[in-house]
Amino acid sequence: MKKKITTIIITFAMFCVMSLSAFAAKSTFSIPANQVWTNAVAVTRTGSVNYVTVSLASVYPLEGTDNFHKIQARLVDYYGNVISDPGCVVLEEGKGDKQINLLNIHLSLDTVYLQFRGNSKAAAEAVIEYNGN
Repeated sequence: MKKKITTIIITFAMFCVMSLSAFAAKSTFSIPANQVWTNAVAVTRTGSVNYVTVSLASVYPLEGTDNFHKIQARLVDYYGNVISDPGCVVLEEGKGDKQINLLNIHLSLDTVYLQFRGNSKAAAEAVIEYNGN
């Protein structure tokens, strides 16, 4: 009986950990030149909170001196309408998580879309972590 209870507890704990990580991701994005927004990346939400968590692990230019430290991020819906409040937030390299809030009218969405753009005219690569919560 004790072995069975232990197995159930371990199975439940593994399920919880796997469920949380299913909504988190870390990816490298190509940031276009001239502050053009990237193509949107889908983020699955649990709906339990009114925000998506994003952090900028690193950002670096495609060529030249690396003086990049910030990018901008926003949430859009399937049609490309901005649904974050405020419209966009600034992510700073290595500064940890930042919450991007959804407008109240969009809290029921299971999937939202993140977009990013640079803070200068130059193109860059950015390593970004995000979680739909």
